[in-house]
Amino acid sequence: MIRFKPLITTITLVTGLACSFSSWALNMTASVSKATASKDEVIQLKIVADERLDGEKVNFDALSDDFYVGRPSFSSSVNIINMKRTDTSVWTVSIAPQKTGTVTIPSFKVDDATTAPITLKVTAGEQVPTTDDIIEVRSKIGKKELYPNESTKLDARIIVKVDPRRLQNPNLTQPLAQGLQIEPLSEPKQYQATLDGVEVLIIDQEFRVTASSRGDYSIKVPTLTGVVRYGNSRSSTRIITLDGKSPQVDLKVLPVPDSYQGAWLPTSKLDLSQSWQLDNNKELSGDSVTIDEGDSLTRTITLTAAGLSAAQLPNLTISNPEAFRVYSEKPAFSNNDDGSVTMTTKQVLIAKRSGKFSLPSVPVQWWDSANKKSQTSEVNGLNVTVNANASSSSAPLLPQASENNAQPVKESGYWPMLTALFAGLWILSTVMWLRTRQKASSTAPSVSNGKALPLRAELIEAIQQGEPIKAQSLLEQWLTTQDIEPEDAKAIRSEMNLMSQMVMGKEPSQWKGDKLVGLIKGAGTKAERKVDQLAQL
Repeated sequence: MIRFKPLITTITLVTGLACSFSSWALNMTASVSKATASKDEVIQLKIVADERLDGEKVNFDALSDDFYVGRPSFSSSVNIINMKRTDTSVWTVSIAPQKTGTVTIPSFKVDDATTAPITLKVTAGEQVPTTDDIIEVRSKIGKKELYPNESTKLDARIIVKVDPRRLQNPNLTQPLAQGLQIEPLSEPKQYQATLDGVEVLIIDQEFRVTASSRGDYSIKVPTLTGVVRYGNSRSSTRIITLDGKSPQVDLKVLPVPDSYQGAWLPTSKLDLSQSWQLDNNKELSGDSVTIDEGDSLTRTITLTAAGLSAAQLPNLTISNPEAFRVYSEKPAFSNNDDGSVTMTTKQVLIAKRSGKFSLPSVPVQWWDSANKKSQTSEVNGLNVTVNANASSSSAPLLPQASENNAQPVKESGYWPMLTALFAGLWILSTVMWLRTRQKASSTAPSVSNGKALPLRAELIEAIQQGEPIKAQSLLEQWLTTQDIEPEDAKAIRSEMNLMSQMVMGKEPSQWKGDKLVGLIKGAGTKAERKVDQLAQL
């Protein structure tokens, strides 16, 4: 009997270990809150494991073919009772059957453990609201007939007749239409309101619809998609899927008339107006004006059109006389509350020389889509009389011999010597007079305290203060009165144009006037050059 004790001990140990390993194996179970449910009714699926596991161990994607699946929740816990430890992992997820009949919840596997499949009996259940009972879509379009390149406004309104907190994964769709360009004019506006005694949620949004080619089109109005949790404390919760259906708006695009000539500009309404201003910002009311050389005129043209975008408005081309230096500002655009667009174009014209001139009228041809006929809107031109600057005749002129007073001399005698002596004395006196005048003008101090500055000083001051329009006007007066050498005048005008482009151009930037001021101070007049030539004789 003694020799069998080791064998009995071994068998007992192996049996105990086997029982111990069996108790260590992972166990998982699956259960539902109801074995019989109706279509779209929400029930709970729970999976329990007797070990502490990671929440990512169970994947619920296999349910999506037959069920609406909510967001799973996971928890784990540890309990120690009478020195015995118990670990638990629990997954819970809300599911709702998508069809009636017998539906099977598949098994779930984690490591070597597998849950048993669950069979559900799904019935039709009680009547539940439809998408039409929950969502109402309304729309309004500005025009149902357009021409190519013409636009109209589409207003869309979505009325949600349930508590917005019941919505899950809501998504606002966009209007759809093949062959039309549709872009939002505003962000969606969301607010609470009362409709037929019921508190509702309203979502409003505006769109611009632009036609490209002739044809008949249908626009699918925006709507709301997602799911709604429906139910109350006395009934089961159900999932209602919003079907995404919405009404359609019909739109007809007419062809471009064969008889129309010129640039195509279709609109139901176009307004064209203008204003004129002088240097002192005084408005002009007539069709003619008189100004001086160097003075400026400001012409502002305003064009407002319905059913067009800023990119579709025409560029206004104006051919002004060469007697004016023209500075055109970049057109400015603004959107109006009625959906129309306004373009404002401004030009500054500076008179360079005296005379009588006509500034041109500006016509705009367009197609009246409301009355279906061609129209031309026009703003009138302006008759301008430019007077010569009074100071332009103040420069002294050298006397010239007249051919009519010349008489033949038969006998010279001592007259040539006397003539040469008097000519030399005249040249010397002229040189001294011009140099004295030049020195006096260059050294004369500027007058301040309310008195006018000399023309050149005022010009330099306008340049240093960055006022290109005023500087241009003063420059033309100064060039006229001083009779500057052509090469110097050309260099000064070139630098002045650079100043205007940088200060008043499409992308204004900082500009330093040191170079321009230096050119003006160093410029020479024709009279000065004549003095230098006489001084060298």
